[in-house]
Amino acid sequence: MVDDGDSHGSGRSGRERPPAHGHDLSRRRVLQATGLTVGGLALTGLTGSVSAVGDPTPRLHTEGRWIRDPDGNDVTPRGFATASLDFLADHHPRTQTEILEHATDGEQWHPNTIRLPITEHAVVDHGMDYIVDELLRPAVDLLEDRGVYAVIDFHMIRPYADAEGCAEDMVDDGWADSTDDLGFEADVGTDEMMTEFWSAVAPEFADEEHVLFELFNEPTVPVTWGQYGEYGEQVESREDSWLLWRDVAQPWVDLVRSHAPETPIIIGSPDWTSETQFAPDHPFEGENLIYASHIYPANGHPDEFDDEYGAPAEDVPVICTEFGWDPDEEFEETVEYGTTSEWGEDFREWMDSYENMGWFAWCFDDSWAPTFFDSPDEGAGEPWTLKDDYDQEGWYIRQWLEEAADGESGGGNGGDDGGDDGNGDDGDGDDGGNDGDDGSYIAEVDPSTTEASTGESITFEPEDTSGDDNWIDSLEWDFGDGTTASGWWAQHAYDTAGSYTVGLTATNNEGTATTHEITVTIS
Repeated sequence: MVDDGDSHGSGRSGRERPPAHGHDLSRRRVLQATGLTVGGLALTGLTGSVSAVGDPTPRLHTEGRWIRDPDGNDVTPRGFATASLDFLADHHPRTQTEILEHATDGEQWHPNTIRLPITEHAVVDHGMDYIVDELLRPAVDLLEDRGVYAVIDFHMIRPYADAEGCAEDMVDDGWADSTDDLGFEADVGTDEMMTEFWSAVAPEFADEEHVLFELFNEPTVPVTWGQYGEYGEQVESREDSWLLWRDVAQPWVDLVRSHAPETPIIIGSPDWTSETQFAPDHPFEGENLIYASHIYPANGHPDEFDDEYGAPAEDVPVICTEFGWDPDEEFEETVEYGTTSEWGEDFREWMDSYENMGWFAWCFDDSWAPTFFDSPDEGAGEPWTLKDDYDQEGWYIRQWLEEAADGESGGGNGGDDGGDDGNGDDGDGDDGGNDGDDGSYIAEVDPSTTEASTGESITFEPEDTSGDDNWIDSLEWDFGDGTTASGWWAQHAYDTAGSYTVGLTATNNEGTATTHEITVTIS
């Protein structure tokens, strides 16, 4: 997603909903159980998946509905997108290197994949040499060094056919005052843009085994609910839009494949990548193809959108390359308006029910909504502060990634009996931890920070170290200032400067209790 379709701005408003198009939201299948615990937060991750920061990143391929590594291990890409690399270079005080190092620190953040958007404005304003040499090459190399997969995302949001004709009709239909205000370069054809970008990017990164390509972020129109451009009258159903899209986009897939025979290609769909449901019956031609979905709270709850976005994963590889939410009132009229408790938890449960479906949250940024972070003023600023209120997205994605990494092995095949530390470097198949009887802890304190100002909220979460044979029964928090709390998640602000000892008393199913303590400094 991009800020109102404009990569040149830094405001935080989200994208408004497009016109309704009468989706058929009936379910085809029963959602599978996932074993979530209190508050929807799983305390163990899924096995059978590539682990997080620091693991090897061999070439991926597809087999049936699965994404696999060369040894045949199932891989579940998990991570998030940054803001577009061209936006970071043009507008942001933090460099892309600083942001990517933050995003892959292996301590607070544990993605195994990072999505790297490049907008069409960069192609027009800067040219492909700049994009390849100054934006993509440093990012791709850094992620290789960090042991993280890189998805090169051509982050276009525009008509996939007859862009100029569609633009004129969209203006007539009230989308904008002129074609200059639609968020894409209407005077440049989509085929021309795609050919220029992928003819440069595909051969440059074809040999990079940790790279995947995302062909076209969000093809928009023609769609069944609006007759835009010369093809508009041909699209009488949602299936028609997919078939037109496949006819138009197959040559672009072939172009990429001619330069990069083995690189996986992620393919979107019309109506802002919302027609994933047609991929099983009408697939593209080629090998190592993955189909994308983009899902926001405006799509409803999982029982409403499972037919469109979940059921296809029973037959073809699927990655949800965008999702996210923001509870702030300013987003009420946008597709991303939602909360962790009312949308995010259900989305996670649904996503985790598909072992072969990957996901990339939007957005590891302070500007491109919905954002993980706040910053001073209106974005594109520093310092960044993680959005850690319970109903915000940022902390929840961080927790999800950490728990997924904790449940995966260093080798990526789920064969380790215990979790590694998120860096993928233990690889020794420990016995699943401890039960507190040997002087170690059942749970440890994981704070959002250990240094804060008076009045600033700190989020405290438990790191489950209880082991495979036991589980946590209760958690009690003591914040060291006379205040206590209980439960899987706590937030606290201190009124007075000083050092405070925060204690977490965890009791397991056998009645054994341990207390882990940390010190926080308040200024």
